[in-house]
Amino acid sequence: MKRVVSMLLILGMVFGAVASAEAKKKAKPVTATLYFHGTETVGEIDVVNNFTAAYNKMDTTEPSGPAPKSQALTTWTGDPAMWNDCAGSKLLPVWSGPVSGKVVGDIKVTLHSLSAPGTVSVQVWPDLMTQTCASNDVSEGDYPEPAAETTVDLPAGPGASEVVLKKVNFKAFAALTVMILPHGPVAGRVLYDSPDYASSLTFSCIPKSGKTCTD
Repeated sequence: MKRVVSMLLILGMVFGAVASAEAKKKAKPVTATLYFHGTETVGEIDVVNNFTAAYNKMDTTEPSGPAPKSQALTTWTGDPAMWNDCAGSKLLPVWSGPVSGKVVGDIKVTLHSLSAPGTVSVQVWPDLMTQTCASNDVSEGDYPEPAAETTVDLPAGPGASEVVLKKVNFKAFAALTVMILPHGPVAGRVLYDSPDYASSLTFSCIPKSGKTCTD
């Protein structure tokens, strides 16, 4: 009898392992788009409101407001080294949204702007919950390198830039954060949160569980 029970336990473990392997094998990436949102028409007010708490939100809800919200690409000038020492800088356009899973392939960022010609980097981090700076300027911790980053030249005047961060492969346990980093002073604003100016981030992700990464 003990031998039969042992055999059944072993068979149960084998079938469980096979089922688990098959489930992982069948897991396929799903595509999601997170739209940039804000609560105030002038994004600088959101910067003040969120300064000690959170970032502007991005989620799967398509924007419906009649007019875009906007935030300046440049809020201060000074030592050029200071532009690159903070992940999730509270002084720059940053959005964060819920993501749980493995992000793979290309990330596409649609970035609407009203700007003089200038250059910005689009940077993405998983699970960046608060501003984290290098110790050379603000002693808040070690600077975490972006999981994905690319640089784009903004068009003069109003326009939309399609920014592609290629061949990413990283895990996000709770959130995805995107920041727009100017290369020096850039006279311009990011436009978002309306149907005609729907700045957003589109990516493929293998869900940690279920059928979506963005619950």
